[in-house]
Amino acid sequence: MRLTLLPTQPPAARPAQLDTGPRSIGAVQMLRISLTDRCNYRCMYCMPEDGVRWLEKDQLLSYDEIIAVANAAAKLHGIRRFKLTGGEPTVRPGLVNFVRRFCDEVEVDDLSLTTNGQLLEGLAEPLKAAGLDRVTVSVDSLRPDRFGRITRTGDLATVMRGIDAALSAGYASVKINCVMMRGTNDDEIANFAELTLDRQISVRFIEYMPLGDSAVLNLAETGPAGGCGAQQRGDVFISETEARGQIESRFGPLLPVPRQAEVGVGPASVWRLDGAAGRVGFISAMSAPFCSTCNRLRLTAAGILRSCLFDGGEIDLKPILRGGRREIRSDLAQAMIDCVRLKPETHSYYGNEAMSRIGG
Repeated sequence: MRLTLLPTQPPAARPAQLDTGPRSIGAVQMLRISLTDRCNYRCMYCMPEDGVRWLEKDQLLSYDEIIAVANAAAKLHGIRRFKLTGGEPTVRPGLVNFVRRFCDEVEVDDLSLTTNGQLLEGLAEPLKAAGLDRVTVSVDSLRPDRFGRITRTGDLATVMRGIDAALSAGYASVKINCVMMRGTNDDEIANFAELTLDRQISVRFIEYMPLGDSAVLNLAETGPAGGCGAQQRGDVFISETEARGQIESRFGPLLPVPRQAEVGVGPASVWRLDGAAGRVGFISAMSAPFCSTCNRLRLTAAGILRSCLFDGGEIDLKPILRGGRREIRSDLAQAMIDCVRLKPETHSYYGNEAMSRIGG
């Protein structure tokens, strides 16, 4: 069910006395929902080449259970912004029908999807018609051969057609996320920024984050192309400052964009090139942690509510969802209050779970 609240208007259901900071449920503006841990890529910074052991079907939340959690967030806490993630959310069967159901049954101000784009070309129009508002596509190289090495199974031309399809579908926002990795794609940073000159795209550069298996695998190999363990040696990380320098050395100064002018409530700092149709953003969780302003909770595909991408602060919602009680909404809402209180002051350097299961 769509509402007409302005993005800046506090939802009526949000208790004002709780709006005291990131450990308050009143500070939470978004729930990120991982639909599956499965993925059709094997990105070298996310998982080993032979993949990881997928969750069993009964370990995943059903669509009914996901909608129950979202309704608790919306009706009892006024959280009406949701992002669907994975794994790769487009590989879960029934996605278009689920999006339609979600928009019909949940009070939604904004519903977005983060995808690798491999299946987006055929889904962009149906998902938009079902009610999806925004799309973010993960692309870590604009060179087909390099893109193939990074993703191990992806095809860049197919992804770029998916982005074109999303632009043609008329989404409120189309974004590209690029994880910056020294020795892998650091020579393409300015090329990514160039995409914004004549396209209404926001390209966001993300600092490389060591999470779960990606922080410890393949330590003997060199760079991300050989395995994410290179992050432990510090030779992969590229900071926002360095990336901005590369862009400005080619195109001139980046001009600041007021954050409220950018769709969404994410942590990116937003800029634009002079005369550009699109925008450039930076998500700098490593060099400039934004824990003090964190405004989200994360629901994993297995039903674990997490307060932090890195440090967990976890509450398992499955016992509530599957415990046989007739009315579970208040219990889910209380779990959200309890979970947000577990947020760290500043996240640790290494995450404790693989990205494919958290949902970013």
